[in-house]
Amino acid sequence: MHIQIMELKPELIEKYQVKDFLFTMIKSSYGLDYVPEFHYDVMNLEKYYLNPERSNFFIAVDKDKDLLVGTSAIRGYDKDYHIENKNYTLEKTASIYRMFVEEDYRRCKIASKLLKNIESFCREKDYTEIYLHTQKNSTGALPFWLKNNYQITKDMHNEWHTVHMEKILTSLAKK
Repeated sequence: MHIQIMELKPELIEKYQVKDFLFTMIKSSYGLDYVPEFHYDVMNLEKYYLNPERSNFFIAVDKDKDLLVGTSAIRGYDKDYHIENKNYTLEKTASIYRMFVEEDYRRCKIASKLLKNIESFCREKDYTEIYLHTQKNSTGALPFWLKNNYQITKDMHNEWHTVHMEKILTSLAKK
């Protein structure tokens, strides 16, 4: 298996059927079909991830099969979650979105490679922290983020089992 991590380019959206992959992963992970309130970015990948200078979208491709097997996206923090003692901003805070790895390819370090690209991109773009939210009941998600030194900032104790997390980039060693 030869996995290549690359930045998504407009011509690759159709080639690798990125939107279909994302909606398949969303359905299998969360049981959701398209919900405009949650998935507007998937319908507009270029607007949210490819065009803005401080945003990006990475894909993992099995080059032996020419098959999309993973995704991860980053953009400036543009939400208004109320997390005590936190002041996330568009300028200093990056937000991770759409981190998915096809089930048959999990436990192959693909998510770790995607995350390494995300964190390097964030340092290059002068973000000082990374925010994300995940669900505690999403298989492997919380242990993955904790293993990679992301800290829980708020547990929502809601029906989605949402936890908000962050990593301060100034604590990362430059590689």
